[in-house]
Amino acid sequence: MWKVNYHIDFNLIDGQKITKNNSLIIKNLKITSASEAEKYVLKKYKYGFQPMVNKDDIFITIKNEEFIIDCIKKIS
Repeated sequence: MWKVNYHIDFNLIDGQKITKNNSLIIKNLKITSASEAEKYVLKKYKYGFQPMVNKDDIFITIKNEEFIIDCIKKIS
């Protein structure tokens, strides 16, 4: 298993920047290295249907966002 800590920087149309943090536990036994864990999370970010962070409290239109992986650790 792998634990991936990440954050997303949201740049809003009014010039504000909001950062949201989260983590993900990867239980997939086929993921055997940190680079595979990174690819898995990036694919989930780009193509997943569930949001990676809660955006319910962002009421201003998002101009763009940047996904940043902070840390990948093997936990078992």
